[in-house]
Amino acid sequence: MTSVPSTDDTLDVQWNERDDRRFVLVDLQSHHRERRRHSLRTARSRRWIDSYGDVLVRAIFVDSSVDAAREEFERALTRDGRGHTIVLVDVGGLILVTSERRADNSVEKWVHSLTPPGVHIAAIGSAILHPEEDDPLRAIDEARTAAELVRQVGEALPSNRAEDLGAWRLLHAIGGDPELVNSASPAAVELWRSDPMRRMTVETYLDSGCNVLVACAALHIHRTTLYYRLDSMPSVVREALGDGLKRSTLHLSLKLLRLWDRQSA
Repeated sequence: MTSVPSTDDTLDVQWNERDDRRFVLVDLQSHHRERRRHSLRTARSRRWIDSYGDVLVRAIFVDSSVDAAREEFERALTRDGRGHTIVLVDVGGLILVTSERRADNSVEKWVHSLTPPGVHIAAIGSAILHPEEDDPLRAIDEARTAAELVRQVGEALPSNRAEDLGAWRLLHAIGGDPELVNSASPAAVELWRSDPMRRMTVETYLDSGCNVLVACAALHIHRTTLYYRLDSMPSVVREALGDGLKRSTLHLSLKLLRLWDRQSA
């Protein structure tokens, strides 16, 4: 006679399956490379994430002073996840989400639609996990860095994708030592301490690739005004603008100072 599992036995099986998935996904962030690789292989083989195409890994920084609201948000993400969506909760207000590339709506819109009162999405950053990669650590780290940059710099960034933030990621990796900028670009320090309009003018001019028409459109000024502002800059700034290497260093140093300023805010 075949034994029929009791209701309690069935619940235990279901719980074990959920528990197994949870522990596998946690290992995607393990400090041990082999555990991460094994977890990724398992997630792909069970179709928890796309096995064949690029997968966007998103890092979401959440601000919430109400633990219950945060827990509600995490449950909603897990419960309402579509397709191959995975939710991983990490310390420090970080939630990792991956989703198949064929999702109908953007994950960003989906995440915001599930956000309950008492929870604020501080920043979302993303990075691509390629199908040939056997370790998720790079994509997770780059998504986290992108989210940190979005939180610190915001609208100054071209996008929230790690692949579009090359220079910003390089600056993010530099330690916050003001003496570094003092010695590398005195012009940047001079601008940072001077009239904000001067700094905005030079930074916009450099962002435009020194294209006068593009810079004027962004600043909403006439080219004569731009020329006047540039000509009236301090001598150390004019010297930097006239030298290719110093100009590039000035540009990066202004971004670095902006990044450090947001970090200390």
